Amino acid sequence: MVKRIQDALRNDARINAAIGQAYRTSGASGRAILMWNGDWLQSPGEEGKGLAGVRQAIAVTVGFSSRACKAETVNGYVLLTLSDQPGAPRVALGGGRWRWSDLLSL
Repeated sequence: MVKRIQDALRNDARINAAIGQAYRTSGASGRAILMWNGDWLQSPGEEGKGLAGVRQAIAVTVGFSSRACKAETVNGYVLLTLSDQPGAPRVALGGGRWRWSDLLSL
């Protein structure tokens, strides 16, 4: 599931731009931006939670996955990178014990 979500984010120029902008304005400075910790977090300068385009891409990817994938238990954080280049923006999801289907709730 991590690879599917990461590929979806990497392959969309608008999502790359949105995450890149959030990364620069957040002062993350080499750290990942936490976007979801049981609830979608609001990024500075955004009206909605979870950078709407990013949240939507994740929801589509998870939503069209098998029941077994959605039910898979994850412990802790998942780190997604926008490229393999050093210093590329990174997004973190999770914390504690959760399931991929949890990302579908607003």
